[in-house]
Amino acid sequence: MYHPLIENPVVNSFREEKGMLLTGSNASGKSTFLKTVAINVILAQTIYTCMAKNFTCSIFRVYSSMSLRDDLAAKESYFIVEIKALKRVIDAVKRKGAPVLCFVDEVLRGTNTVERIAASTEILESLLGESSMCFAATHDIELTRLLEGRYHNFHFEETILEDDVKFNYKLKEGRATTRNAIKLLGVLQYEKQIIEKAEKRAEHFVNTGKWI
Repeated sequence: MYHPLIENPVVNSFREEKGMLLTGSNASGKSTFLKTVAINVILAQTIYTCMAKNFTCSIFRVYSSMSLRDDLAAKESYFIVEIKALKRVIDAVKRKGAPVLCFVDEVLRGTNTVERIAASTEILESLLGESSMCFAATHDIELTRLLEGRYHNFHFEETILEDDVKFNYKLKEGRATTRNAIKLLGVLQYEKQIIEKAEKRAEHFVNTGKWI
């Protein structure tokens, strides 16, 4: 399967019957993959063709919480826009009708870490059921463990070179195991002092669970 608007796209194959939780760094391909699946499901159900050699799925009502932004005219912050979008999906799952297939990109990124992980776990749990399936992307590795057994873990990864970053955009099984956000700062020529101090703080937190 591939995205119809990308020149020379990387194709990915998969089979999913439960739910997919995607991890990986920024720009590694998570959001594009979610959009690829959503677009192809809609194409298959409407014009009976899609960008794949073979494609089989149920008839779905397709919902998403992606590419959100705050709304100054409506006086709504990003977080308000986000939780309204998620509530719309949750309500759709509860209504009778065709099964729901939903796509969520960076669930609850508009709030603090503790509440985001706690609430995201419950929201993503609620989006799975006998008549619903969810594909979600997150930077919170904690969710891959809290939801293990409910969602299948997949990830995208990158290769950090001395002064560049390379992405292969290939879907891989399992949770992301590398942390490269700070290294990417170096690729973009942030000051060495910022990078070294950030790496020290991150390493201390990983080892002790406390920030310095």
